[in-house]
Amino acid sequence: MKMLFTRIATAFPAHYAALLFCSMLCLINSVEAQPELTFTPIVQGLSRPVEVENANDGSGRLFIVEQDGRIRIYKDGALLSTPFLDITNLCSDGKYKGLISVAFSPNYKKNRTFFVYYLDYNNAATLAKYKTSKNNPDLAVKASGKVLFALPPVDTGDTKISMGNMHFGSDKKLYMTISDGSYIDKVTNLSQATDVLYGKMIRLDVNRNDSPYYRIPPDNPFIGNPDVRPEIFAIGLRNMWRWSFDKATNDMWMADDGNSNRDEVDHVTFTDCRGANFGWKCYEGNEIYDTTGCSPIGNYKFPVYDYAHDSIDGGFAIIGGYVYRGTQYPSLQGYYICSDFITSNGWKIKPNGAGGVDTYLQHDFPDSICGYGQGEDGELYAADLNGTVFKIGVAPALSKPATSSTVSAVVADNKAASKIYPTVVDNSMVVLELNDVYNSMRVFDMRGREVMRQKLNGEKGRVTVTLPKLQAGMYIIHLDGAGHNMEQKIYVSQ
Repeated sequence: MKMLFTRIATAFPAHYAALLFCSMLCLINSVEAQPELTFTPIVQGLSRPVEVENANDGSGRLFIVEQDGRIRIYKDGALLSTPFLDITNLCSDGKYKGLISVAFSPNYKKNRTFFVYYLDYNNAATLAKYKTSKNNPDLAVKASGKVLFALPPVDTGDTKISMGNMHFGSDKKLYMTISDGSYIDKVTNLSQATDVLYGKMIRLDVNRNDSPYYRIPPDNPFIGNPDVRPEIFAIGLRNMWRWSFDKATNDMWMADDGNSNRDEVDHVTFTDCRGANFGWKCYEGNEIYDTTGCSPIGNYKFPVYDYAHDSIDGGFAIIGGYVYRGTQYPSLQGYYICSDFITSNGWKIKPNGAGGVDTYLQHDFPDSICGYGQGEDGELYAADLNGTVFKIGVAPALSKPATSSTVSAVVADNKAASKIYPTVVDNSMVVLELNDVYNSMRVFDMRGREVMRQKLNGEKGRVTVTLPKLQAGMYIIHLDGAGHNMEQKIYVSQ
């Protein structure tokens, strides 16, 4: 054990080596059966659902965000045929585009006001507000729309990305994350730049009826600092596509999609998030990415959990969820749920009472979950980009204990595994980083039909492969070697 801890201390920064050691001791000295999550479809046939929300108005309705620009209502066990809101004519269409988030005013029952976050036809990250009809609570008034701001997109040359998520806090302020625009090897320097809103969490008082329909809260952390935009609440984010408040504690659980090697989960109190720097692009997860011009390590907030980009016990695109605060499944109480978009890996994470977390991996989450939701009653839901919304439950029988993935960070210095990226393809090209000898590459659709084959002839190093014209959807790339194979899921966008 002493030798093992020495390896941890030398392989990782000191600020979390002790935490890993503590987590290992907890794992060694306790065995606890974990709830096994189930996913029951409640709605199918949707158009790219990405988020599920409630209006906290006592109606029990679920509002389902479809990426193409519609919000649908699930009410009394059925999907209403008429969309609550249809702004397809305002939204751009594509993988990183469209309508991506909705948030209902804390006073929605009285003021009928809600907010949407979408990318418009100029790919600008747009925050707008709407009102619901006085006469029909299941229908928004499209003509009531007012734009609070529209940020021009970050153009990396490959795509235009300004993604994010928004929620109201217990202080009735609107919190919104905006990505830094980084894409694969096109990394921006915007997360640490305090004169822009990209790569930040912002905090706004949206209780204003005249243009620009929001105010800067006077207690925002950087008020009075001329070098920092006053809207900013926290900095150092890459692509915090999905994050949430814990309904019981007001803590913030934030999943940040990494760039090259690691994705992360941050868990902070509201106070600790205020003015925090989450480290990108100085750090990616708990690892150094590029510390050129960066501050001392103690100036950054590090994740409570991060995972490597691999398909075994990691993933390639983290999707943040919620802490379970429902009543139907007592064994799930207090667990934070998140998963990976590309693999079927999902995690149940719970604070261990000693400043760290216990993390449990489950391998059979549905494919392509890209967003989660919480009902008024605290029950959880998951949105699958392929068109299904699931209700999350717990299997009657408890599963055997899962291995804490923090231990998997301690490995011998083995040869680096081969990689296939990007895992979300929008330009018909994939890159193979081959550290083993493979003879051929084959691509299969999800029905098992081969759609492409290419010889590799034992090539090693970086190999760029052009895919044929494929329909949008999930595919499997299979590499054939002499006695060893490799598979990786990819998602091909239109």
